[in-house]
Amino acid sequence: MGALFMITTIPPIGFLLDIPFGVLMWTSLLQFLLMAVLAENSRAMPLQMVRGLNAPLHALLQLAKPRIIEGRLIPLYAAFVLFILRYYLLPELLDYDIWNFYQMPLEKLLIEAKADLGL
Repeated sequence: MGALFMITTIPPIGFLLDIPFGVLMWTSLLQFLLMAVLAENSRAMPLQMVRGLNAPLHALLQLAKPRIIEGRLIPLYAAFVLFILRYYLLPELLDYDIWNFYQMPLEKLLIEAKADLGL
C-alpha cells in the first residue's frame, strides 16, 4: 500500500529525474569516501568504476565550481549540488512535497523495498 501512496504523491517525471540524480549523488559521495582512504590515482576497481560513472558530472561542475573546491573535494561538492537539486529544486519545479530526507523518491523506494523483503 505504501508504494501506491508514493506513486500517487510524486509525479512519474519526478521518479524519472530523481533516480539518476540520486544514483549520481550517492556515487559521488562514495567516490569522496573512497578517495579519503585510497590514493587519488589508485587503480582499485571500485574507485575506477565510480570515477568513470561520475566523470561527466564532475567535468560539467568544473565550469561552475568555486575556486576553493579543488581535487579531492570535487566529488563532495557534486554530491552537495545534487542533494540541493533533489531536495529543493525538483520538488518545486514538479510540484510535490518532501518533508525529510526519507521522502525523496529514490530513498523512499529503497526503504520500501527493504521493508517488502523483510530486512
